[in-house]
Amino acid sequence: YFDPKVDEYERLITNNPIFRRRVEGIGTISRSEAINWGLSGPMLRASGVKWDLRKVDHYECYDDLDWDVHWETAGDCFARYLVRIREMRESVKILRQALKALPGGPFENLEAKRLAEGKKSEWNGFDYQYIGKKVAPTFKIPKGEHYVRIESGKGELGIYIMGDD
Repeated sequence: YFDPKVDEYERLITNNPIFRRRVEGIGTISRSEAINWGLSGPMLRASGVKWDLRKVDHYECYDDLDWDVHWETAGDCFARYLVRIREMRESVKILRQALKALPGGPFENLEAKRLAEGKKSEWNGFDYQYIGKKVAPTFKIPKGEHYVRIESGKGELGIYIMGDD
């Protein structure tokens, strides 16, 4: 479903002269500006920096999958558009490989079963968003500091935790 939509977006937008006039050479961010300003994700990659935390930090299963980091050098709005379009295609490529790698066999979604057995009143209104949610665990964070970063859709997402217990 998604691939034909991306094809359609590209057919309608990428070579559209009106779109191109509005985005080419507009909002240009140089490679050095992108680095100095601390940009990340598609903004950084559209300014000529081939940097993706999934490749740099080698986390999760990304090293086991065949995928590319897409980047451009122009640094303008059109370059950012191209990076995002290519990343949509790359995301589908990653998902297909990950789905193929899932082990076969039976599975059970216990949360869905619990939802199906719930009272009908639970399915209506504000409370619906909480049905099937697990209660957050209560735990003490040990003394110290820890920072973890991931590549999110808009760039680097960092979590910093400081424990005092």
